[in-house]
Amino acid sequence: MGLRAISLVLAVAVLAAAGLLAAAAPAGAARPPTPEPNGAVELSPRPCALEGRDPYERDYNAAEGWQAPDYERYPGACRRLRFSYGPIVVKPGQNDVLADPIKIEKPLQDGYITRFRPDLVRADGSVPPIEQVHLHHAAWVAVPEYGSGGSGAFEAAGEEKTILQMPKGFGLPTKATDAWLLIYMVHSAIQQPMEVYITYDVDFVPKADGDRLGLRDAYPLWWDVRSDYYPVFNVQRDFAGADGTCTWPREQCAAEDPFGKKIVGQGQPGNGRGADWRFPERGQPLGRIPSFTGGTIIAAGGHLHPGGLQNTIDLVRPGNTIRVRKGKGKRRRWVRKRKEVARIYTGEAHYWDRKDPTRGGGPPTSWDFSMKVSGLPKWGVRVEPGDIVRNNAVYDARIQSTYENMGIVVAAVVPDDPEGNPRAPGVDPFTTPLDTSPNCKSGGLKAKRGGKRLCDRGKVTHGHLAENDNFGAAGGAWSARSGAPASRVGIADFLYAPGDLSTIEMTGVPAVKLGSELAFTNFDGFQIPHTVTSCKFPCLGQTGGAFPISNGESSKGRQLDFDSGELGFGTPQIGPAKQTLDWTLPVTPEAGFEPGEIVTYFCRVHPGMRGAFEVQR
Repeated sequence: MGLRAISLVLAVAVLAAAGLLAAAAPAGAARPPTPEPNGAVELSPRPCALEGRDPYERDYNAAEGWQAPDYERYPGACRRLRFSYGPIVVKPGQNDVLADPIKIEKPLQDGYITRFRPDLVRADGSVPPIEQVHLHHAAWVAVPEYGSGGSGAFEAAGEEKTILQMPKGFGLPTKATDAWLLIYMVHSAIQQPMEVYITYDVDFVPKADGDRLGLRDAYPLWWDVRSDYYPVFNVQRDFAGADGTCTWPREQCAAEDPFGKKIVGQGQPGNGRGADWRFPERGQPLGRIPSFTGGTIIAAGGHLHPGGLQNTIDLVRPGNTIRVRKGKGKRRRWVRKRKEVARIYTGEAHYWDRKDPTRGGGPPTSWDFSMKVSGLPKWGVRVEPGDIVRNNAVYDARIQSTYENMGIVVAAVVPDDPEGNPRAPGVDPFTTPLDTSPNCKSGGLKAKRGGKRLCDRGKVTHGHLAENDNFGAAGGAWSARSGAPASRVGIADFLYAPGDLSTIEMTGVPAVKLGSELAFTNFDGFQIPHTVTSCKFPCLGQTGGAFPISNGESSKGRQLDFDSGELGFGTPQIGPAKQTLDWTLPVTPEAGFEPGEIVTYFCRVHPGMRGAFEVQR
């Protein structure tokens, strides 16, 4: 969710804020998310400890210095509270962004948030398979805002379900009088209605306990590659670089954006830089920081969609110079050198191996990944007033084209004291050597030899999730005959007519004349969006989290990529709908089509839907 989108919702939300209720579900991932009293009263606390046997969560906690075997955080002071929002009645095929702000539950005491874990569950507390329904994205917004400088968002989540965990000794200060809002998009890929809840486990330390422990304030920062109402972009294979990737918005990555418009890097050249966000000038406010004099970024974690490889964050300080040693022997001397840009964070998507999900190395074609997060004790970056944060998102463009991508980074900054003295450990990114090793081999801030290093790569917060087990798979033999001529395809009741793969053995494959246009109309579009997206022939096989994908290839082995966008009507600007029911595909020699080839396509919102046509003279 982009800054403008959240600001738009906040304008309505501030007027609506009143009467917050507190509720939580019993501990345990498989228990129903039903309400119970929580942060408003004193209860027997649920410990803020490791739950389950995830080795990556265990290692993450161990690296912060929490004690085995429970890795309990702030024993006796921290309370883990489970909140839920719902029930959300998901209509068949739903892919809507919530248009109205929803005020949600939160701790009703002053205190510190030290951990935030989101999820999407059924009414019985179980997690549905991702190929059926998933949390496309969600943003938690505070009124008044904590940080970010205008948006109010302090936590983001998608189906990768990154866990926000403040480094040891720090917390997000929250007040009883704050209001929290939720903006979310739940995506259903099936034809049956269902009931789900968004849950969020909050580790909370009451203010008196936090002050006794010496917790220091850390405030959220929100960086988005596209500051827009629905901040998405496309990456197509035709725009891949030599390494098979494309970086947006620095480079042009597609012929148009998801709404059919031509913008920077989408039908137009990239801007050669990225998306810039600026810290306020000295003495100006930043969220609840009344006077910003500089600070230390102590944590950063990214959000990508399938196909995403990296969030990259550079720090830019215009006019900056550093002192370096030049020459050898007696001629060695200090000189001034201009260095305005420094890499501070490379947030990698860690795709899990299909055969051994305890290891990385899987293909970037599904939500089965975890994001690498950087933070103390090994990583911290000093920033100054007026510094620019430059954000780019790197996506694979070799395996498939991807549509409606996102590139968001949520970070936390600890402000300096009024005199500009740091309140958290960190390094100057312009003078500190960079360690790009995957596991911060040098030790980063804790390096024992050769001085401190800036490690731009972090650690995943959790391992493979069971809801991602079903990847689907290509399979089945093509046996359909040629069918009647066609120039128009209707989409209704989750079928393409003519040409749906579930019916072509009876009706044949519709024939489209070379040099003509094939028109599509989504008659479901006032309720349910659909797309027409090329997939590899024959596009047969079990639907799953990674099949089919938008790897268009005709029956002759020719690569072709096309995508209609989400045909349908919805809330303008804030959602994915293209605000039209119609789309036309030119089946022409100029577009590369050849006589005799069969072209298959699918709906990337509801991938069980498949269609085909045959090109004829």
